[in-house]
Amino acid sequence: MTRVYYFSRTGDSKKIAASIAAQTGGSVFPIRDGQNWAGPVGFVRGGYYASAKKTLPADYEKPQPDDQIYLCFPLWAGSFPPAVRSFVNEVGRARIIAVPSSISSHFTDPDGFARVIEVIGADKTVRV
Repeated sequence: MTRVYYFSRTGDSKKIAASIAAQTGGSVFPIRDGQNWAGPVGFVRGGYYASAKKTLPADYEKPQPDDQIYLCFPLWAGSFPPAVRSFVNEVGRARIIAVPSSISSHFTDPDGFARVIEVIGADKTVRV
């Protein structure tokens, strides 16, 4: 089964996940952390947590061992949001096709994933 996980502060990663799921016949699953990342304070706090490589407990439906996994997430300070870092640590990079998105920054930690598909700019449509 193809599982497309996403973490999203603004909704862009959720849209990307839906696009990938539609193209692959997969199902979409959210990753939640119970935090409020809204507004300027959430933006700054998120950037600090990401740059400090902090983790937060991640709430998500666990994948099965034979699932193909896509992971859609925004880049925060060129890195993972805290719950995404937890997800990656728990599931394992080698199983994940990473789909980071950003308006301008680049993913600073791409090593070890099955594949990385960067989405940069205003067009949030992904072709897999």
